Amino acid sequence: MSHPPNLTYEDLHRNSAWAYGEHPDLELAGALTEVAPGPAVDLGGGQGRHALYLAWLGFDVELVDLSQEALGQARRSAAERELRLRTVCANLAFYEPEPGLQVAVAALTFHVPARHASLAAVTRIGEALNPGGMLYLSLPGFTDETRAFAADLLAAARCDGTVVRHLVTPKERPRLSVPRRNETRAVGFRT
Repeated sequence: MSHPPNLTYEDLHRNSAWAYGEHPDLELAGALTEVAPGPAVDLGGGQGRHALYLAWLGFDVELVDLSQEALGQARRSAAERELRLRTVCANLAFYEPEPGLQVAVAALTFHVPARHASLAAVTRIGEALNPGGMLYLSLPGFTDETRAFAADLLAAARCDGTVVRHLVTPKERPRLSVPRRNETRAVGFRT
């Protein structure tokens, strides 16, 4: 997705209904069939496309993002659907999750902070995951470097998992500026 320079996340969410699409990632939806509902966190989840899906499945969800605009939209969407959703405005580099997580989602999130900050944040997430809890990651692009970074993130969270290439289509994310885009996706389970 191409944005004009100096566009903030507040601007993006204020000017876009479902800036990254309304539906959850396909790999996340598929992997959740193996996880019993429980506490979940959606990190950098914006308008809540993953958080709302988790809540619909019966998870107790906390949505964390820096954008007050996005969090407000997520709260309104949850209320319209009669779903329970907590929101927290926080920088992921400093976010401290509550222990006992069943699921942590970090879709298009950990490529933004510096590498060391992302690894420190995902280490805290991993420590909060229950044994057998699931970590879902997506990163833009599919290069050797991106795949290696996804594997490093899974390792930092002490999760065993797989890293795959996914082609994101306009059907999955209608606002894509190109017909399709490569994305690195990973699903890991806490050992």
